[in-house]
This record gives sequence, structure tokens and C-alpha cells, in this order.
Amino acid sequence: MLQTPLVYSRFSSILSCLGSDKHFEKQRTHSDTPEQHTALVDSASFRCGSCTRYKRENHTMPKAPTKQAMLDFLRAGIKMMKTEDTRAALKDGALPHAGHKLIDLQRAGWAPLGYDADVGCKALDQIDCADAGNKELIQVRQEFMLTAMRTYLQAVRDRRPAVLENKEPMPRAKILEFFDVCNTRMDLPETHKELLTYIAEQKKIPNELIISIQRELLEDLGFEQEHGCAVLSRIGQDYPNDVEVTQKMKIWKSKAEQSCLRAVKAHQDAGGEAPEMPTTPVVDKDLALAMEKVIPKAKEEVSKMSEDEKQAFLGEKAMKKLEVFQGLPPDGRLAWVKRLSDEDKVDFLKTQMLFVENLKKQMQAGQQVLKMKGGYNPAPCTMEDAQGPSRAPAQEQMM
Repeated sequence: MLQTPLVYSRFSSILSCLGSDKHFEKQRTHSDTPEQHTALVDSASFRCGSCTRYKRENHTMPKAPTKQAMLDFLRAGIKMMKTEDTRAALKDGALPHAGHKLIDLQRAGWAPLGYDADVGCKALDQIDCADAGNKELIQVRQEFMLTAMRTYLQAVRDRRPAVLENKEPMPRAKILEFFDVCNTRMDLPETHKELLTYIAEQKKIPNELIISIQRELLEDLGFEQEHGCAVLSRIGQDYPNDVEVTQKMKIWKSKAEQSCLRAVKAHQDAGGEAPEMPTTPVVDKDLALAMEKVIPKAKEEVSKMSEDEKQAFLGEKAMKKLEVFQGLPPDGRLAWVKRLSDEDKVDFLKTQMLFVENLKKQMQAGQQVLKMKGGYNPAPCTMEDAQGPSRAPAQEQMM
């Protein structure tokens, strides 16, 4: 089973005009005037090294933008991102990543105002949200971020190929982009509303809706759903020592979990009843018949396990079997289960039951955390708030 709650990774480069992707971590070029230092670097690089470089080489520090200049930049950027010319530029199939082009277009807005792009973006990142005089600036910055998110997602849809890949592996860069796309989609306020509507109408947590969104985004990126899911289920095997892939996948999982929890809490805060939680593993009728004889034994053994025994049982080996199972088509799942010995069937059911039990505990714990945090916040105060630290509990099952 591929456990895949999605997330908002550190994709604020597109949201805040900070070119934080490695694609933009280029060495700055030099000339006689600091205004001509226009190579793209991320905000962390600027904070850590760029300021001292100006001093060390006897350059004058670039001036920080005024509040009015920041407002002008943001409003011009919003207008630019909504144009058909921008949509056409991002649709260009020759671009390896539409998001990178969008960052270029955003950052280009500083030069006409007479400011260095790195300095301007840093100033936007450090707006004092506690200052009442910055209320308008914060609101416009939020509009800029949301416009960037929507513009990027529209570009991904526009670039969807007519023929989807269903055989070849998904390139590493495309896997990372998939995480970014999912994270961006989850952070939109309209996605939050979509999850709330689902809870109200279906009377259950929106796991299935999140999975559906993830699978659709796979196809927007050019990969047939089942094939894409199979590729993602092998990430642990294909990239065992890849820190970036592992971290982005963790953030992706955490984002989906938190999005789900926020929606559930908002629904209950508005007076809605607690949505239904899954109490038994979801299997088709044929599978249920194949497992019927061993279900009572599996339940009995789970009931006698201590917490330590439960966690030990849900080890890598057990979860790997679950991943294999979920990666198979419906007919393949039935055949796979039928080939198991009675003992293996019991263990397989125990794995599913314990997984669902953990999910329920995470939901309950997460709701307590959200109560302290105040639930869904559609307008993060800073870029760091928008990105957020993340953990990686399992929440969804992308099948």
C-alpha cells in the first residue's frame, strides 16, 4: 500500500517569488553596479551569504524596497500572472518545469521598480505581521501567493499531454514536481471548501477525495494513474538514499494529513457531526469472501497485542506486503490473497487492522493539535508559515 497523504513542500518559490529550487541556485554574476547582480538565488542563500558578499567586495548594499514599492510589485505580479500571455508562456512544452518559468516572470517585476530581486523578495518574506500598518500589504501578498498557486496549477493542466505514459519510469524530476503540484493544490482555500463539502455530503473523512485529487494530478503530469501509483510505490526501493526525495515525500504525506484534519475540525466547529471513521479494512466483496474464515482469528490476535507489539508488528516487512497488495489491479489483489497461506492471511489482515487503528489515533491527536492552533488558516502571516515544518505520519492510501 502506498501511503500518500499529500503535502505542501518548500514550494514557496512559486508563491513568494523566491527561487528556492535548485534550478535557481546559480552563482551570482558580477559587474560594476550591484543593480546588475540579477542571477537567481534563494532567500536562504541571500540571508547567509549574499549580504556579506556586497560588503566584502566594497559594493554598496542594494536598497530595500519601500512599502509602496512592494505593493506595486505584488499588484503588477498579480496582473501579469492573470494574462493570456503568461498562460501561453507557461504552456510551452519546451519548458522542463512551468514553475521555474513562473518564478522568472515574477522576479523580473523588481527591475522596473529599481530594486534587486533578492532584496525585494527578502523584504516580502520579512513583513511584520504584527504591525497594523502592514494590513494592506499582507492582504495583497496573500492574493499574490494564491494567484501564483492557481496560475501554476493551470499551467500544469494546460501542459497535460494527449497520450499518457503507462510503461516508462517516472523521472526523478517529475516525481518531485508531482509532490509540489499536490502540495500546492492542497493549500488552496477552494480545496479546503471542497473537502468540507465532501464531509457534509458523504458523512465521512475525505480520504477518498484526496486520493482522487492526487490521481488526477498524476495524469496532468502525463502519467496514467495506475502506472503512476505503481512508480510511486517503489520510491523506497528506487531512491533508498535520496534525501531530497525522501524529505519531499514526507512533507507531501504530512500536508494531506493536516488538510484532512483541518477540514474535519472546521466541519465540527461549524456544528457538523463527526464524520465516519473507517473501522475495518476496505476490501471488495470477493476479497471479503476469501478472507472470511480468518477474520475472527485476526481480530482476536490484534485484541491481545500490547502497544509495543502492535508497533513492532507494523514493521517494514508488513507494510511492504500492504504496498504490494495496493499496487495490484482488483483481479490481481484477489489472486494474490488466495495464494496466501491461512497464517499469512491472518497476518495480512492484522496489518490492515493495525494500520486503520493507527490512522484513527492520528486523527484524534491531530484534532487536538489543531484546536490549539486554531484550525485552518487561509492567510499565513509569513512565507515560513506557509511552508511550515512537517512530520510524516501515514494518512491516505493511494491505490
